[in-house]
Amino acid sequence: MSNPIENMNNMATKHEYHGHEELFNAAWEKTNENYLIKGLKAGRKVEDLLAAMPGFKEAFSQKSLLDYPRCRFECSDGRVVTGEAKIALAGEGLLLEKEDRKILEDALAGKNITISGHESCGAAAMAYPGPDSDRYGYEGAEKLTAKTGNTYKEIHHSEFRSQIHDERALVLEGTLKFNCANWTEFPPQFLSSAAALGLSDAYIGKEVRALSGIALGDHGFGNRFNSEHPFYIIVCAKDSEQLSRLITIGQEAVKDFGDRVKVGGFVAPEKK
Repeated sequence: MSNPIENMNNMATKHEYHGHEELFNAAWEKTNENYLIKGLKAGRKVEDLLAAMPGFKEAFSQKSLLDYPRCRFECSDGRVVTGEAKIALAGEGLLLEKEDRKILEDALAGKNITISGHESCGAAAMAYPGPDSDRYGYEGAEKLTAKTGNTYKEIHHSEFRSQIHDERALVLEGTLKFNCANWTEFPPQFLSSAAALGLSDAYIGKEVRALSGIALGDHGFGNRFNSEHPFYIIVCAKDSEQLSRLITIGQEAVKDFGDRVKVGGFVAPEKK
């Protein structure tokens, strides 16, 4: 296996394409009507928009989602949403280096959650190019499951939320309490829980760039994203210090995409 942290920038170019132009066109028009997308396009602040959206406070848990019944640890892929709560990394952490992998394993150990491997995983295809990439992806998730004492499940296309990459945003989640994947009023999104799990800043930045690259490439909405219709990176932070740090990481990670990507965020509300 080649060096994963160096290869994450190539994830978008190796992510298998499963869409059709008409499906992308329809999904683009539909997501253009999303309240949050329309508000951000109009220049409103993400925290103001979210606070006014139905279900915002309910999208937050009082406790860590790792302790939430029927939580799933899944890929960041926005098509994969199969549980009542989702925590995610690209390829279920397949691309982590040794130190970050240890942090992830410690966080997941004995949590009685389901860890899934999924069909057509871009991270697996990047780490193991070729026709057997899915098998390696499944094996990686199975090994993580065995290492942490959890339950394993394979996810196939028939179980995907969408058959195409219709993500309009990437949520960079820093609290382990924001269950955005199951909030229907929120636009389709990639999810990275790297910051919330305490992974390194270097890995967070690489994952942000790689997932944004999928959205802006041929396997996502691609050139539909521009300065007027950007891809949004939305940071959910536990406090203002983390918010500032993660916004800086996000901005640095996507600087090569220019004004096709905008980075912003908010401090999560206290759940009492």
